[in-house]
Amino acid sequence: MFKRARLQLTAWYACVFTAILLVIGTLAYVTIRRDLDDEINASLEAAMSGVEQGLVQLDPRSPFFPFARERSDDEHDDDSDDHEPGDRQPPGLSSDVFYVTTLNGKVIANPRRVDLEGVDIETLEEGAADGEKYTDVSGEHHRFRILSQPGPEGMYVHVGRALDARDRQLRTLVMVLGVGGLAGLTLSTVGGFWLAGRTLSPIKRSLEMQRRFVSDASHELRTPIATVKANNELLLRHQGQTVEENLDQVEAIATEADHMARLVGDLLTLARADEGRLEIEKERLDLGEMVSELVRDVQPLAEARGVGLACEAAAALVDGDRARLRQLALVLVDNAVKYTPPGGKVTVRVRRAGRKVELTVSDTGPGIAPEHHERIFERFYRVDTSRARRDGGTGLGLPIARWIAEVHGGQIHVDSAPGRGATFTVRLPGAP
Repeated sequence: MFKRARLQLTAWYACVFTAILLVIGTLAYVTIRRDLDDEINASLEAAMSGVEQGLVQLDPRSPFFPFARERSDDEHDDDSDDHEPGDRQPPGLSSDVFYVTTLNGKVIANPRRVDLEGVDIETLEEGAADGEKYTDVSGEHHRFRILSQPGPEGMYVHVGRALDARDRQLRTLVMVLGVGGLAGLTLSTVGGFWLAGRTLSPIKRSLEMQRRFVSDASHELRTPIATVKANNELLLRHQGQTVEENLDQVEAIATEADHMARLVGDLLTLARADEGRLEIEKERLDLGEMVSELVRDVQPLAEARGVGLACEAAAALVDGDRARLRQLALVLVDNAVKYTPPGGKVTVRVRRAGRKVELTVSDTGPGIAPEHHERIFERFYRVDTSRARRDGGTGLGLPIARWIAEVHGGQIHVDSAPGRGATFTVRLPGAP
């Protein structure tokens, strides 16, 4: 499922990126082409304006003579005697622009000797007569943009520029955009695949945790439900007997019902915590005093198990939820008493450590191997499954304790080794 979702996300990312590249590339192409065309059109307009206003003075001996003003004898004397018509650039004429005059579809003047082979001159003249401004034409070797205008005596003057450089620039631009876009699309697809994996990774872990949570919860509920069902069937078989005669079955049902009630309560606590629906009502409280009261309440249970329970609690103020912090301490103390053998000892300490307040619960039990230190805070994880079930544990106490510590801005960790007991330490921010 996640592999398919990752591929779909990558495909969507690639499609969106492709659309963006197409839009940007199209805008860039249109903008640059428009700028090039505007520059070409402006140069043609300026050249034609020079002809109209007499700013471009052509030599009388050139084929453009009908469009030039008459020059004085002094001006004629300035020219060398060996000058030939049409062999030089008229003053003021741009090096990129050429002038051509035509009459009845034939070129009668071409000072720049531009190769107009294949160009339909009659079409240019008709366009000029109809008022068409610019015409793009193709010859056998070049493409031109030509501005045409009627001249005197039935002639037409044409001002043009070759489009070869413009077309070459646009082709280069298309190539750069295409190659760059393809490279960008390839990199974005690879990056999108990686990002999709990173994005889906926490979702995948969360879903796997949910599935495991549901599976473990179902497994945990299956045993007490089966026990209740079996004992209930025994009671139904002996309907004529009194409760005292079936006391074992009644006690078993009550015990499993209590276990299921605790399990469901813990499940609801963690589910609401995951959804952020559990409200923490903080107040200023003395953690040492609260823990001392808790130890006093648990003392009878420890004595019944033959376990010594001591408390060394100094005054330590914290800002927290009294009920949740008591629940955290109860989880640690209750676990320590349960897993400490008769004759063992459990010590509870509360002290101030700089800006932190430390709660430590130490026992002389069997200890916990290092490979279990992190996993014991996972839901339903038990180091000794059979013993935990026998002692009525749900496997959710330490996960709840860790959540309480973290939601108060604190941390919880364990220091233990097989045969050396275990010490759980909770560090919480101290109140100023």
